[in-house]
Amino acid sequence: MRVNRRGFMRVSTAAGLTVLGGRQALFGQGAPSNTLRVAVMGCHEKGRGFALMRSVAALPGVEVVTVCDVDARAREAAAAEILKRTQREPKKTADLRQVLEDRTVDGVICAAPDHWHAPAALMTMRAGKAIYVEKPVSHNPREGEILVRAAQQTGMVFQMGSQRRSSAVYQRAIQEIRAGIIGEPRFARTWYANMREPIGKGQALPPPDWLDWDLWQGPAPRRPYQDNVVHYNWHWFYHWGTGECGNNATHYVDVARWALDVTFPTRVTSGGGRLFHSDDDWQWFDTQQATFEFPGNRFMTWEGMSSTRAQPYADKGTGAMVYGLKGAILFTPDNVCTLFDKAGKKVKEWNDKDDSADPTNRTNPTSQLDAAHLSNWVACVQARDTKTPAPADVAHASTLLTHLANIAQRTGETVRVDPATGALAPGSAGAAFWSREYEKGWALEA
Repeated sequence: MRVNRRGFMRVSTAAGLTVLGGRQALFGQGAPSNTLRVAVMGCHEKGRGFALMRSVAALPGVEVVTVCDVDARAREAAAAEILKRTQREPKKTADLRQVLEDRTVDGVICAAPDHWHAPAALMTMRAGKAIYVEKPVSHNPREGEILVRAAQQTGMVFQMGSQRRSSAVYQRAIQEIRAGIIGEPRFARTWYANMREPIGKGQALPPPDWLDWDLWQGPAPRRPYQDNVVHYNWHWFYHWGTGECGNNATHYVDVARWALDVTFPTRVTSGGGRLFHSDDDWQWFDTQQATFEFPGNRFMTWEGMSSTRAQPYADKGTGAMVYGLKGAILFTPDNVCTLFDKAGKKVKEWNDKDDSADPTNRTNPTSQLDAAHLSNWVACVQARDTKTPAPADVAHASTLLTHLANIAQRTGETVRVDPATGALAPGSAGAAFWSREYEKGWALEA
């Protein structure tokens, strides 16, 4: 398996980092105190990467040595932030390949746009470095399959940014489900609601001087620059993003899949569309209702509402409710899990105050979970332990659900899946969306 990028392959060969079927133990090279040396890819101040960068820089035994961003303004701001917090100025680059040339970098945190996630993760593992990649782990199902195999072949530490896998509160609730507190779990309802505005019609312009538009596109086939794509609206274009489903369903379909103790579904359907706004460039759906059927009488739904927050789910904009034969548990983004009996009466609650022994499990829910999840990734890199809270196979199984929902919506047909492998069942709809075309020289090959 390889990334067919001529420049990168020359870098890999020259640096002696190409890994096939084995692990390069690079941790701590060039760091006299055995410090974990990390690079952050995608570190715009308003994005996930900047938040992750601050969280990981605050961890003991970690140094952010490089900030990588195609936006020159973002590079400067990120470097200034690290200098302010650590009194050490990191290197700055626009190109991940330069990061991967550096033998002293032990791991990469990737928070670039979705179309970069799998290529960056694959390149990083093949360079003998640990990878922490934001969700969704892939832009399409085939990329996820490639990452699972690459993680197995290279032995590199891999973790997706599904932070709730590192929540002591959620872990306790899952343990209680396994112990039978709600009886056999059968159904999970997940949702996300927001109030997103239209993105308008983009105007074709020359790229701004602060943006390397060619590197921003990276593995994606080239498109002319337009002024309503960077830095966030790329989410809503088929070419670069995965829609609200890939953007936000990934969090709680992952929790629901974990709670139901299932992996791959047998059948996926989806309905909805661009219902609340029109006449703009948004291509994905602002409203979606997806259903997932699994072996063993397990069932899951995801409801996406990008343009209205009027919804009845415990006054939470996102979350999951898992129903068993004897009761139910509500998982909410404030790091609280609530147990209900079969009649709907609240029985008990688990929250971060119950886990006060865990110092990463307090204060702001988002920042606390980032710290916990990054702490676990760092610990795994330091121990050369590939059993992270969200390794490649777990990340792929959860991300695949969002891809299948989007495929069902785009085809208007039921998508049937082999539950043993996660591959399309013979004759199922969806083959045309299983993979994508890449810019020449960037193809992911197995």
